Amino acid sequence: MAAACFLAPMLCTAESTYGARTATSQLRLSVVVPPVFRVLQVTPTRDGYDYRIWTNMRTVVIDGHEHRFDQVGETTLSLRSPPDSLWVVHGL
Repeated sequence: MAAACFLAPMLCTAESTYGARTATSQLRLSVVVPPVFRVLQVTPTRDGYDYRIWTNMRTVVIDGHEHRFDQVGETTLSLRSPPDSLWVVHGL
């Protein structure tokens, strides 16, 4: 990662004036993380289906219902819908 920073074009600027002992600078770094919602396993249950999922989002809308997660990562989600009738809408 550090080597990539040295090879990338410099995005910072610095300026100073003659006789002054101050300088100003700016550095901008942006990282784009796309949303991920991955179904790892589907298990039929008496009341519907259990989905073992992995996501990097805190909330997801499935079939018009918002589901909130305590943390990102792997979790189990219980739904009554069969796997072929689900619609997932996600965003950051």
